Amino acid sequence: MNKKKKNNFWENYRFEFTLYINENKDRDQNSKPIICQRFFNVRNFNKDVINSIEMKELMDNLVGMSSEPMGIIPQYLKEMSENYIWKNYKYFRYYAKETGDNFQNEDIFTFELKVDKKVVARSVFSGNWFPTEVRYAVNIKKIITKIINEIEYYFSLDEYQTEYEGYDLKFNRV
Repeated sequence: MNKKKKNNFWENYRFEFTLYINENKDRDQNSKPIICQRFFNVRNFNKDVINSIEMKELMDNLVGMSSEPMGIIPQYLKEMSENYIWKNYKYFRYYAKETGDNFQNEDIFTFELKVDKKVVARSVFSGNWFPTEVRYAVNIKKIITKIINEIEYYFSLDEYQTEYEGYDLKFNRV
């Protein structure tokens, strides 16, 4: 008897992004706390994107905290934080000035991009800029389409800049 193994529908999708929180805090590799994971396809994929300046631009557009404007994900968390703060603000309450280090127990968000199950880009940013009630209840469902559209745009460009200050980025092909 030759039983056919039933294929998973998602195995047909070559591309994946995953957002984690506190990925490396006292956990083994098998128990990563995933916030969101999506599989998708990209039409006209150009593999030259993997070792290009545009890959850096893409990651900045998705998770950049120091760039202006902020990346899609931090900007969304900022908006959620503003909504939470205004919704829970009590004008009659006295807010004492906080002392201490807000980053003592830092929560780190990690964003990974994979092609054919191989990590091609990874970026991290601190979650401590956002209230705990927001960062522990992250739901990025509203921006998933925006994230995938940004990835598709950069992954399907015709040409990429693969040289930076005389250094050939294609030399270290993944």
